[in-house]
Amino acid sequence: MNRKIVINGRFLTQKITGVQRFAHEIVRELDKIVEPNDCWELVIPSSCTETLNLKNIKIKRIGRFSGNLWEQISLPLYVIRTKAMCVSLCNMTPILTPHVVALHDINFKVNPYVFSKKFVLWYNIVFALTTHRIRCLTTVSEFSKKEIIKNYGIAEESISVIHNGWQHYSRVKEDENSLNRFALTGIEYFFAMSSNAPNKNFRWIVEIAKRDPQSMFIIAGIKNSKVLGDDSDIRVPENMRFIGYLTDGEAKALCKNCKAFLFPSFYEGFGLPPLEALSVGAQIVVSNTSCLPEIYGGATHYIDPVDFDIDLDKLLQENVASAETALNKYSWVDSAKSLHALLLTEYSRST
Repeated sequence: MNRKIVINGRFLTQKITGVQRFAHEIVRELDKIVEPNDCWELVIPSSCTETLNLKNIKIKRIGRFSGNLWEQISLPLYVIRTKAMCVSLCNMTPILTPHVVALHDINFKVNPYVFSKKFVLWYNIVFALTTHRIRCLTTVSEFSKKEIIKNYGIAEESISVIHNGWQHYSRVKEDENSLNRFALTGIEYFFAMSSNAPNKNFRWIVEIAKRDPQSMFIIAGIKNSKVLGDDSDIRVPENMRFIGYLTDGEAKALCKNCKAFLFPSFYEGFGLPPLEALSVGAQIVVSNTSCLPEIYGGATHYIDPVDFDIDLDKLLQENVASAETALNKYSWVDSAKSLHALLLTEYSRST
């Protein structure tokens, strides 16, 4: 293979959410598949301080810009100049070179109220200009695939589903002091990692906590414990504690020791956090909406995200399938192999 494949490395400058996690892990696994003589590069801004330890994919620093300007000017000009194929793994793509794009979900289009008007406008502009010029489009679930087809009219055969994985969690060292640090030793608690984004449905956890004053609810990720987002009437009960943002080691420890991990989201493209919790033995409670039944099958306890009349202890007594029935379906290795095969096919088609 002589033609260059360039991976958009802007994700290394961003906070890690599920989307960036996908990029990190897929690139790590692609690096094990790519041959040393193949012309693959992970291209990042010159100012980027983060990197990945790669053996076969070369890391290339370019450009004076950062952020959107780097992604829309520096990166595509480099791609065009080197006659490369551009691979973007985190939703956004350069308008000039929308070659291969992983579009995890279209929450920005289906639920625009979740985001700022500026963010929604920018995403709508980019995808209005690029959607039908993208050479190879992937997403992370059949649900997201159907949403993309419905909203953009893209042919079904033009979209490939490449899932997330969970094996990265095995590399995370559990912070064994976390329970002591957060005064949770010997305490039974429900655990959630949430935000004030409306689709995350934080209100459900608040309402359930109000109805179950004997249980403790621990929430990571939200700083403001009084008023959240646009829901100015949400007031948290005394049996709910906010512990801020956690390290991966802290989150793993709290997942491993909780009564259940709660994920009442209205809309997800994949929903990675419950899979991470499931991988360390936690019971999980997720919404029966969007992609979640597809991803978790019978390995979870389902709730209606608008039904607050739920007894969690009673729900957890119900039998569910083993965690392996879900975990065995997802692998970063398999996903990287699938993407690699797609890229080789697209590469051959475009030469």
